Amino acid sequence: MKKNLAMTMFGFVFFMLTVSFAQAVTAPDSTGPYSKCTYTPPANSGYAAAKVYYPCSSTGTLAGTTLTGGYTNTYSDMEWIANHLVTHGYIVYAMTPTNIYGYNSSWTSAHKAGIAMLKSENTRTGSAIYGKVNTAKLQIMGFSKGGGGALLASASLGAGVKATQALAPYMDASYNLSATKAITACYTGTSDIIASPSNVVKMYNSLPSTVDRTLGYFSGFAHTDWMTGSTANSNGNRAKKYITAFMKYHLDGDSAYYTYLYGAEHTIDMNAGWFYGYAHNANF
Repeated sequence: MKKNLAMTMFGFVFFMLTVSFAQAVTAPDSTGPYSKCTYTPPANSGYAAAKVYYPCSSTGTLAGTTLTGGYTNTYSDMEWIANHLVTHGYIVYAMTPTNIYGYNSSWTSAHKAGIAMLKSENTRTGSAIYGKVNTAKLQIMGFSKGGGGALLASASLGAGVKATQALAPYMDASYNLSATKAITACYTGTSDIIASPSNVVKMYNSLPSTVDRTLGYFSGFAHTDWMTGSTANSNGNRAKKYITAFMKYHLDGDSAYYTYLYGAEHTIDMNAGWFYGYAHNANF
């Protein structure tokens, strides 16, 4: 009888621990537990305008990311993903480049300025994110020309950033990504007629083999799906899922999110036809 009671108690404890673990992991495409606050940061010559999104209340330091749109876009065009990431405990430094009709260099400059400002705002007395930025967990992220600019800025900064996500990246000139050190994701879609999927695959394949890299080649994604997000169609929620899981796993080191990128949850998405193709650390 004592043995049975012990086994029963062990099973109950294991069950409770399992339930607690499951409750602690918020699905990456669901709204997270944090509320959103924003502020306008100081001006910087690297961008035309900026807005910082951050959790209103949090403990400890948080990972941060830059964020830009693409050609003709302002930072508000990417607010759909900024609003989502804040609820998962991230600081988002969203920017409009100095020339929204320019070349990749305008977005590269904005991303580099954003990384510098995340560090600066972390030490500026009076900043809303004073002491809240984990400067060892910084990411660069952009869409279209901003995605190309993100890859170029990451290559320029090397070990100065931990992760990079390029959403349908567009390059308007030759490029060299060989100096990239950051864990990198490149995303494209079969319905993208602006940032050619074949060119995005070339960018992914040109990353150093020593870099942890992922290619998400979505089925049915059009170029503008990355700009309007979930307000347009369900593709926005799919983008949220992978962008957020990538940050949770690669930026924060939370192993619970591995399944969404490379494990059982990802397999479900593959079987559901979400992807034309998917690669991790191998050429596509």
